[in-house]
Amino acid sequence: MLFVRDSSNARYRVAFRTVGCRVNQCETAEMQAALARHGFCLVDWKQPAHVRVINTCAVTARSEHDCRRQIRQARRLDPHCLVVVTGCYAQVSPSVLASMPEVDVVVGNIDKLRLPQLLAEKLEGGRDDRSKLVCVTPYAARLDFESDHFAYVPGRTRAFLKVQTGCNSRCTYCIVPRARGPARSMPKEEVRRRVDLLVASGYREIVLAGIDLGSWGKDTGEGSLSDLVLDLLECTPVERLRLSSIEPLEITDSLLMVIAEAQERVAHHFHIPLQSGADSVLARMNRPYRTDDYLAITQEIARRFPDAAIGADVIVGFPGETEEEFARTVAFVKQSPLTYLHVFAYSDRPGTPAAAMKPKAPPVVIQARSEELHELAQLKKAEFHRRQLGTVQKALVLEKIGLEGHYLGLTSNYLLVVVSMTNERESCVNRFLWARLDEVLPEGRLGGTVLKLEQPCVSSYSG
Repeated sequence: MLFVRDSSNARYRVAFRTVGCRVNQCETAEMQAALARHGFCLVDWKQPAHVRVINTCAVTARSEHDCRRQIRQARRLDPHCLVVVTGCYAQVSPSVLASMPEVDVVVGNIDKLRLPQLLAEKLEGGRDDRSKLVCVTPYAARLDFESDHFAYVPGRTRAFLKVQTGCNSRCTYCIVPRARGPARSMPKEEVRRRVDLLVASGYREIVLAGIDLGSWGKDTGEGSLSDLVLDLLECTPVERLRLSSIEPLEITDSLLMVIAEAQERVAHHFHIPLQSGADSVLARMNRPYRTDDYLAITQEIARRFPDAAIGADVIVGFPGETEEEFARTVAFVKQSPLTYLHVFAYSDRPGTPAAAMKPKAPPVVIQARSEELHELAQLKKAEFHRRQLGTVQKALVLEKIGLEGHYLGLTSNYLLVVVSMTNERESCVNRFLWARLDEVLPEGRLGGTVLKLEQPCVSSYSG
């Protein structure tokens, strides 16, 4: 294996590719920050690199397939580079990945923050070192939240801050507890400090992310997610918080009260995994709620926040799912106040109880059911968009699109809005505006008329 040193300070060029959830993206940002501090040169995936790191996902068979494709692509892009595989797939199946001829290093989730040292060890082995390095530490029963530095995904206007990881649930289809370990939370004071730094850096919206975000604080005794959100609203100047996915029974009355009293400072956007609209399937999944519970929660959200975006994950083709059970899911989604869906085709995860369950739905049946739910999801989304026409929404401008003074903004309730501001002499990116929603555009966007535009954000952060 040939490794060529960069001519600048003997650094190596490192490129990253991330597959999977926001938490994975946060952890890629962590690894990049650690490598930069140790003198590595970070480059775009399309540029030549000495090291290529793929941060993987294992939540579905499709995710694993995508990871393997990215690994093979990394070797094609740079035949002599060091290919490093980390993340959830590396944590649960290190031997599978180590057996791939394209892979040189396998690093588990706990060991991600040791990447600079592991790379230095491997790279200093020289061009004749063809041995594979596998570093995957198993999870202990109890762990502290592991994060030595900023665990967030940077962007131009929004930041995704990882405040929780791991999961204590035991859903029969899910490999996440094996991949992520027990639930653990970033301490409240540390969350507050990092939000302050992000706001001072110019970020106007911060998304709180976690594997099981609603369980924040249960392991540390610092309270609940509602306590954390209230603390951030009272003790930081954050302009808008957004919450990532929350389990149904973790959406408490106190959390809804905090969001309601915060007005525009907490996004009216709720992503609540459903998985099935049939109680018999939920029982086989070992989900801790039933459809009546879920419906009551989502209806209460819709009552308190009539403009809210309410989304759900749904799995089709779970072992033993009958036509009647699937029909119940379709009927449930139709009657619910859900505004969008993420549809997942069931796939066996090795070692999970569901993998041993019978009978398995044929792929053609799973495909047909997925298509039916996707069509229903489009109808729900279109209905939600039509209901928003004529309303006035506060949107954060994400980017300029085209050359005619058009900008794309994101509303509190998760709508992408295209507006025209041809008279503005300076960029409107990273500014809040109020727009009246006038029309439904292609690609899931809405067209709006700007009624008011806030002043630019001035960063005060110098660190």
